[in-house]
Amino acid sequence: MPRFDLAVLSRCTPGEEQAFEDWYANQHLPDVCKIDGVVSARLTKVCYQKDYDLNAPPYGYLAIYEMDGEDGAEIMSRILEVSGTDAMPLSPALNRDKMVQAIGETIATYP
Repeated sequence: MPRFDLAVLSRCTPGEEQAFEDWYANQHLPDVCKIDGVVSARLTKVCYQKDYDLNAPPYGYLAIYEMDGEDGAEIMSRILEVSGTDAMPLSPALNRDKMVQAIGETIATYP
């Protein structure tokens, strides 16, 4: 079965870092992992960013989700279907402006 990674670059509302991190770690990651096809999730704090003249805003966080299934876009559709509902509430501390979501199919791993 194909393996996919979903990477999300996001920011929080200024001054809301603790609320954002608490929501993401204790609510959002578990909610996303309930979606069929999502295997695991982790949240990291961005400590380096280079945008190569894309003029991207400074992102504070990188979330990586591992997904198993035949179609990464289909798994993403299931996530988006419940995003913002009672099944997956969003935090007001999340700044969605210019948030980046990207799915890649694993072609190699090492070691």
